[in-house]
Amino acid sequence: MSFFTCLRASLCACLVAGAAGAWASAVPSGQPSSSTGSAAGLGPFINRILDENPQIQAARAAVDAARARMQGAGRPLYNPELGLEGEKTESDDNYWIGLNQTIDLHDKRSAREQAGRAELDAVQAALQALRQAKAVELLDAMVRILNSQKITSLARQRFQLLERFRDLAEQRQHTGDIPLIEVELARLAVAEAAMARAQAAAGLAEARGDFLALAGELPPAHLRMPAALPSSLPDAAGDEQRAAGHPDVRQAHLLAQAARKQINATDRNRKADPTLGVTGGRDGEESTVILSFSMPLQVRNDFRSSVDAARSEALQAEQEAQQAYRTALARLRAARDRYTLTSDAWRTWTAGGQKSLEQQSDLLERLWRAGELGTTDYLIQLQQTLNTRIAGAELQGGLWRAWIDWQAASGQVFEWLDSMSAGR
Repeated sequence: MSFFTCLRASLCACLVAGAAGAWASAVPSGQPSSSTGSAAGLGPFINRILDENPQIQAARAAVDAARARMQGAGRPLYNPELGLEGEKTESDDNYWIGLNQTIDLHDKRSAREQAGRAELDAVQAALQALRQAKAVELLDAMVRILNSQKITSLARQRFQLLERFRDLAEQRQHTGDIPLIEVELARLAVAEAAMARAQAAAGLAEARGDFLALAGELPPAHLRMPAALPSSLPDAAGDEQRAAGHPDVRQAHLLAQAARKQINATDRNRKADPTLGVTGGRDGEESTVILSFSMPLQVRNDFRSSVDAARSEALQAEQEAQQAYRTALARLRAARDRYTLTSDAWRTWTAGGQKSLEQQSDLLERLWRAGELGTTDYLIQLQQTLNTRIAGAELQGGLWRAWIDWQAASGQVFEWLDSMSAGR
């Protein structure tokens, strides 16, 4: 073996050994690692961001408005009406005072209060559904940030490794040890790694921007996702019950219930109520008391069309509630399948994939030491090894997103966050 061949093998072996150590520290093994930091504060952080979210605050204002309408609907429907009348003539001063009261003969007050309470329940359910949706968006954006940070770090290390290899190849080319075509290949690999590094950095910037738009601030550096995920999900036999209890489905059913209550309220509101009155006064030398009764005659319009419209709206709400359940159940089953498949792939990767890559790095090192691997072959296999490590990091991010999708589909996001805060 020539002196230059031995020198090249030794330098490349050192390069591979250093790169293998750097990549081993960058990519975790086993379950998704939390690196440095804690997941215990994730729940309080998410809840604080939600409390400050403008859409959440607007939904809370809608709840307050619905509560005020319900309270108003529970008050008496008609107020008494006071009437005064006076007349002055040359001989007499005449005056009358009267009091009229419309009677809620059909108990409209009760029907309106029930409709208002049903509306309040639906608006409160909408608030809870919105809180979960925003929490899912925040968690997804946070996972994207953490995963993008890891991929960006790996892409940066790949660029530095290939850049050092390019410099080494240029040195060897100057001494005539390798042809120019292999140097050009190394330069192309560096250019490709630079583009991949830029794309990874752009993905990280986009993830941060999405989180900033949602939260108004970036997540603290110490916050991490939990270090491990369950290997299996709860029994699929309970999926129908989970779908029925999902906040979106519950909101849809409460909207349908409010629409049904509105039918009764609309039907009672269309019915005429009588008005009773008493008027007393003086007409000349005589004192008079007049009793009065009035009732609208609904002969030209009985307002039944408004009841028909309320029934149609209730039917629409019922059908939308059924569709919401179907959608929730389908989403839950899809999330279960996705998490199961991704979790299996992750376990396969951690059990054999990473170990195989480490063995491949060791094999490359031995081949280079022995001078049995050419520069081109080494570069191709090294690129494949590095790309596979990045794919492993992307798989880890996919596992976290699949877990968040399951929590969102099962409607248990806040239960999960509370369990992490409690250390369970």
